[in-house]
Amino acid sequence: MLDFLKFATDSVLNPISIWLSVIVSVPIFWTWWDLVIGRRYRHRRWQDEVSRQAGSRPAILIVDLLPNKNIRAAVEHFRAGYDDLRAIPEEHIFVVSRDAWLEPSDAPGLVLDIQAAAAEILRCGADVLHYFHAGPVFASAVVGAEFANAGCRVLLYQNEQGHYVNFGPLRHPRF
Repeated sequence: MLDFLKFATDSVLNPISIWLSVIVSVPIFWTWWDLVIGRRYRHRRWQDEVSRQAGSRPAILIVDLLPNKNIRAAVEHFRAGYDDLRAIPEEHIFVVSRDAWLEPSDAPGLVLDIQAAAAEILRCGADVLHYFHAGPVFASAVVGAEFANAGCRVLLYQNEQGHYVNFGPLRHPRF
């Protein structure tokens, strides 16, 4: 009886278990590859696609919190290099600015100004918002909070050493 069990195990069950483990390992490896490599590739492709799409009703929000500087000229110079930004009408450009360094006591007024600009942007039916920012970063958090549930995509442009860089969407999907 023991010889039969040894024979059945060695000649029948052993090859079946080997082939079964090979068959089962294929979807496991495929899933691992998709989660590790595929997700990164899809996210990069999505971000490139979103950053290049202009939208049918774009708007521009300029938040200028640097004292004694007007970044509107730099934004206009940046806009001149891109056809989709150059085509945005003047009435769809919104500016929130301050002429002095911000203090914590200035935050409520700044939040109200950003909320008012957000209301005007949504009232004009914008589906894509090109957001140019210069100054303290906390204002970006306020803009992100205001547009978190809005129906438009927000693209962030940050001033990096004299020129603007498109950082892509302010809110990324969870891949």
